[in-house]
Amino acid sequence: MNIEKLRVAIKGAVIPAGDPAWESSADELLWNGRKAPVRPALIVRAAGVGDVIAAVRFAALEGIRISPRGGGHNLSGIARQEGMVLDLGALNHVRIDASARIAEVGPAVTNGELAEALEAQGLAFPVGHCATVPMSGYLLGGGVGWNSGNWGFGIANVESIDVVLADGVVRRASAAENPDIFWAARGAGPEFFGVVVGYRLRLQPLPRAISTVVRVYPLAEVGQVTTWMKAAMEVVPSHVEFTAAIQSAPGSGGAVKVIAAVATVFADDPAEASRLHVEIAALAPTDALVVEDEMPTPFAVLYDIIGQFFPVGHRYAVDSAWSADGSDAYITGLADGIATAPSATSFALAVVFPPNRPRPPEAAFSIHAPVWGCIYTVWEDAGDDAANLAWLRRTADAVEAQVQGHYVGEADLERPERRRACHTPEVLLRLQAMQKTFDPQGIFSRPLPKASFGLDAA
Repeated sequence: MNIEKLRVAIKGAVIPAGDPAWESSADELLWNGRKAPVRPALIVRAAGVGDVIAAVRFAALEGIRISPRGGGHNLSGIARQEGMVLDLGALNHVRIDASARIAEVGPAVTNGELAEALEAQGLAFPVGHCATVPMSGYLLGGGVGWNSGNWGFGIANVESIDVVLADGVVRRASAAENPDIFWAARGAGPEFFGVVVGYRLRLQPLPRAISTVVRVYPLAEVGQVTTWMKAAMEVVPSHVEFTAAIQSAPGSGGAVKVIAAVATVFADDPAEASRLHVEIAALAPTDALVVEDEMPTPFAVLYDIIGQFFPVGHRYAVDSAWSADGSDAYITGLADGIATAPSATSFALAVVFPPNRPRPPEAAFSIHAPVWGCIYTVWEDAGDDAANLAWLRRTADAVEAQVQGHYVGEADLERPERRRACHTPEVLLRLQAMQKTFDPQGIFSRPLPKASFGLDAA
């Protein structure tokens, strides 16, 4: 490869293998403490869209694969492939037109950064639940975020994108302009065939009275808690988000497992929020171990709460699914798995969506259901990799009969069957055909792994 020619074309940094900064830079590409064994031959840190164009054209000329990287928060290592990693970290602009309720954002802007910028303008967006995940992977995967039961998933609120395709040309894609590319960009995840360098997002008024109540029950009460959550979501408005967090009780070292029912109301009026919490409480099982009083939870507080589940530097693996059975057996299966988790910091989440939730637009994001859940295994010692990954897969496989499909944003993409099950067969075939049209050399292809890192066999 003619690295010097690339350096001349790039205003940012070009770091090839063998460079003194290469090893540390390669490790920094992934947020997960568990690093994929595959390392890129070349890292390009783009200073702007011009660098993205130059890097894509170089990759096409040299016939090497290119992996766009927004923030490296994916847990399967898919942002660190062989060939070139294109680091988009500097593309982090946020420009808000409050009167039009439109935001123009770069792919590296994180959920937390966007929420903070919008809050200052009295606006909101269905940002993701983890503050440090950037728009790039979040929206390409579909965008299952806060208050999605009312606002819709993130992709339903995307006005347009700017994307650099394999020919090195920037295109605007929207419902009216390049609609096929727009269709693919909303949910294709790792099947997408370009680099999104900008999003135009439609915004929502910021709810002025977001509040949360948490009730904690023994794990054995999972059936009653699930029945209650379903009953509550049948009667409350769609701006209520109800999540079950299945985890070790704080301070128990994993000896005691609990299920925490977390009800968050995205209301405009404090009185309405309190009324809805009372309505939810009236249906609740009466034997809670802990009941936390209603507390104001603006986005910053919600992110502080979620952040406790993700200690920095730990090792992570995850799987997620859409439940087709109405939730009971699926959530019970998650609880059964957490009861035997080898790590005390592992947990599972399950969200019950309202029956009148907005349906996603016609797009590559093609699998969804009334219940979404995920299993996170979190540990510290590399020697425990095999035990934690094996447990994750046993737990996920045990509930597979209740699963309709998987969410690419948090699926176990080290398993080829998971990646294929993130889209309907028809959508996957359409994406594959589009890959051949828009990326005939396959420079954006991401091969399915032969085996999972940390485990001898998937």
